[in-house]
Amino acid sequence: MAVLPRRALQQTFTAFRRKETLILSGETNKVFFSAHLKADYPVFFRRVSSVLGQYGIVVGLLGGTADYWCRDYMPIQVGEDRFVKYKYSPDYLDHPASRCYVTNVDKAIDQLDITPGRLFDLADIVLDGGNVVKTPSHVIMTEKVFIENPGISRVRLISRLQDAFQAEIIIVPWANRREDPCGHTDGMVRYVKGRELLLDNYSRFAPSTGKRIRSILEGKGYVVHELDIPYAVNSSWAYVNFLQTANVIVVPRLGIAADQLVYNQLRSLFNVPVEPIPAPGIIRKYGGAFNCLSWNIKTACQR
Repeated sequence: MAVLPRRALQQTFTAFRRKETLILSGETNKVFFSAHLKADYPVFFRRVSSVLGQYGIVVGLLGGTADYWCRDYMPIQVGEDRFVKYKYSPDYLDHPASRCYVTNVDKAIDQLDITPGRLFDLADIVLDGGNVVKTPSHVIMTEKVFIENPGISRVRLISRLQDAFQAEIIIVPWANRREDPCGHTDGMVRYVKGRELLLDNYSRFAPSTGKRIRSILEGKGYVVHELDIPYAVNSSWAYVNFLQTANVIVVPRLGIAADQLVYNQLRSLFNVPVEPIPAPGIIRKYGGAFNCLSWNIKTACQR
């Protein structure tokens, strides 16, 4: 695959001018989970539903899904009445034993009040919702998006993504490729508020990659807080992969000493309550946490 000259790619990024305000996770008031999650992990589902309900967040179920990870295949809300749909065909599921877990997104969407006129369809662009982290001004993705779309030039791909999301795209390195075949940003960095971001504790397990990511984000004017754990934690990404809504943030409890350090930091950064919930075995087994397991939107209808 040809590599686009850095100067040309930078011109593509900086030329974009935002037209709308992105709907952020911190504005959402309804959370959906796969019906499979409720069936297979009922204790966890009851716990998370109870916490969300206590803070006025409505919980819904998605039928017709092939697995739990609805963040990856469901459309991404970018406006009050606008969603971005894409081609869900991840390479990490592109082998016979795993293809049965590729959800038919149309079946999942059909049960919702999302008419075709509300969808911006990137039908030929392969993307995962977990590789989309929104801020008021940007969408942060890893370079995995280039690898999964080799037939589209990088300039053209960025242009089309920016047109769909109505936001400038920031590309960050895809870290730990052997251990992380997904290449998602939602376990790497999350939006906090204003011009603040939260980054996993890369200084403890991948300092050179962390410096590259930090440099890119700070170059866009962000203040980057690193997850404040004074030692390496194998599952620290799961803390970053919290579920964020307008009224509460739900973060995994891993049952280790780092839990309290993380909760204290999150509570100091965010303006809403932070509620820890014991992480189910699904996190250890499949490598996905609370943002991966959910799909949340902002809606006027609370039913």
